[in-house]
Amino acid sequence: MSGAALQGTVILVFLALGALLPRRDQPLVGRHTLVNLATGGLMFLVRVSLVEWVRVRADFGLLDLARVPWPALQLLVAFLALDFTRYWVHRLDHRLFWLWTFHRVHHSSERLDATSGLRMHLVDFLQLSAIPIVLFSVVFDAHALAPWVLPVALGVGVVMDGFQHANLRLSYGHPFWRVVGRVLNNPHFHAWHHNDLGAERDGNYGNTLTVWDQLFGSEVTGPELPTGLGLSSDQALAESVLGLQLLRRRSADPALPGGGPAR
Repeated sequence: MSGAALQGTVILVFLALGALLPRRDQPLVGRHTLVNLATGGLMFLVRVSLVEWVRVRADFGLLDLARVPWPALQLLVAFLALDFTRYWVHRLDHRLFWLWTFHRVHHSSERLDATSGLRMHLVDFLQLSAIPIVLFSVVFDAHALAPWVLPVALGVGVVMDGFQHANLRLSYGHPFWRVVGRVLNNPHFHAWHHNDLGAERDGNYGNTLTVWDQLFGSEVTGPELPTGLGLSSDQALAESVLGLQLLRRRSADPALPGGGPAR
């Protein structure tokens, strides 16, 4: 299955589950969903053109992975390298002002669903696309890996992206979900990453594993869901594809497109 087909399937599955077990009462398909999907379509066009052009020309791995003997171990190494790098890049997105300028597009939605991972600025998308290229075409020579290893390692991130953003009600008081939450990202953990308290409660940067946040002191999960999601009113952005890419501030007038107070 191609990456686009997998992402589309994941979105449909977690949208459906969110409709059956909603965490919050919100439209299944609202303005935020349409903006997310349209933004995702724009990023897909960039991926199949510019990103793919760069990927096929950046094939000069410095460290040979041929010494990793078994496919299962290769998958573990590839997955951990991806997830660890994504954690630190994501943390820098929140800590460096010039990166946050673009990354806040992803945080602009006040409603989360399985499409929310598609909402991002072009600069943010290029940064995320560069991670596997740098890791497996520049730093590591991945030619010796089993052909399914990298697609599976990348596919795990796609599935977890849909799951963690889903508007899905799960019983986090249950021992099973408490154990899962100590290891894997989930809608409760990630909702706290999207809380609207800004620097007062900034953390939960892990993509798939929550252990990086636990190890490096950036976990901010509360026992209940945060009361508000999105950006503070002084950073709120217009709710449109073009407005997000241009980093256009949201108007205070609710009658205007993208207007209305931010939570």
